[in-house]
Amino acid sequence: MQVNVFISAGTEENPPKLLVLPLGPEAAIPRHLQGTEWRHFATTMTDDRLLGARAADIEADIAANGYALVAPTG
Repeated sequence: MQVNVFISAGTEENPPKLLVLPLGPEAAIPRHLQGTEWRHFATTMTDDRLLGARAADIEADIAANGYALVAPTG
C-alpha cells in the first residue's frame, strides 16, 4: 500500500514519531494529533523497513483508524 509519511519533531523526552496516512484525498491528520507539528517525510510503501513496523500492522491500523503511528528506525 502506498502511503504518505509525516514526522514529528523529537525532543530528549519524546523521540520523533511517524504518522502514516493512506495516499489519497480522504487522508487527514486525526484531530487528537493536530496539536503536534508534522512535517512531510516521504511517500513510500507500507513495507518500507524505515517505518519501523510490519506492513501488515501498519495496514491494519490504517484500516481500523485511518492512520498508523510508529517509531522510526534508523
